[in-house]
Amino acid sequence: MKWIISGLLATVLLAGCGDDDDNDTEGRLSLSVTDAPVDEAEAVVVTFVAVELLGADGEPREVFTFDSPRSIDLLALQGANSEFLVQDEVVPVGQYEEVRLILDTEDANCNNLATPFPSYIRIDGTDYPLVVPSGGQSGLKVKGPITVAAGGLAAYTVDFDLRRSIAERGVTGCYNLRPVLRVVDNAQVGTLAGTVASDLLLQEGCTADSVSGEGAAIYIYGGAGVAVDDVDGVEPEPLTSALLVPKDDGSGDFSYEAGFLLAGDYTAAFSCQAGDDTAEADEPIAFGPTADVTIAADQVTTQDFAIEAAP
Repeated sequence: MKWIISGLLATVLLAGCGDDDDNDTEGRLSLSVTDAPVDEAEAVVVTFVAVELLGADGEPREVFTFDSPRSIDLLALQGANSEFLVQDEVVPVGQYEEVRLILDTEDANCNNLATPFPSYIRIDGTDYPLVVPSGGQSGLKVKGPITVAAGGLAAYTVDFDLRRSIAERGVTGCYNLRPVLRVVDNAQVGTLAGTVASDLLLQEGCTADSVSGEGAAIYIYGGAGVAVDDVDGVEPEPLTSALLVPKDDGSGDFSYEAGFLLAGDYTAAFSCQAGDDTAEADEPIAFGPTADVTIAADQVTTQDFAIEAAP
């Protein structure tokens, strides 16, 4: 079985320095991670050991090595949720071209691995090791730029797209994590949220669970009027996705939330076959209603999905 997961995710916040002598040379940095989700996994735990900020020459300019490794369940960081890796650290002003995340990961050959695994995916109650090729050496690189202003405040998020990032390694009993990552400026992002009518999960051809919503998702693409497609390595690929959560109002409907979207135009599409969106699937999945949405910074844009009325 093979998952390609959208889901990396990270926020970088910069606050002004308290020492007047340093206001023209330093800012403050905080770094968090967030995630776009994946179906059928119960946890995706990644263990981070360091964060590096790289210059234009590809060399580290700032390195933050943790006193002890940070194990974070990325699957718990959906929607507008995130978790700090680095918080309120003083860094020199300037532009950093990349963020590099150094991980605690298993040997790439997957042989004779013993629990507990430093990074793993949990499926049906069983933990399988996550292998990140070169994750402990060259790390996971995320293109910036990230700009630190003198005495200023900035915020960035690195988003793990788990739906497009995880794949089973044949029959070895472990999984590769090759993250699809993006970094955004928190001062320029907003959130898309809304309701999905329960009737959409009762239509013919729907393979999602009509009670839990598992197997259904909202896919989000950059730009308006996109001819939507599933995750297959061919453009257009979804920028991120959001799972459905049953509402607690007794309606049987669902809610969804996708955070850390840069201000701009997007296409959002519902599919109740998202659970079938795997690399092994030869047939494309079907999509239901689609909508053009415009995201504004620091705001929640609402877009609901329901069965479209016949013309």
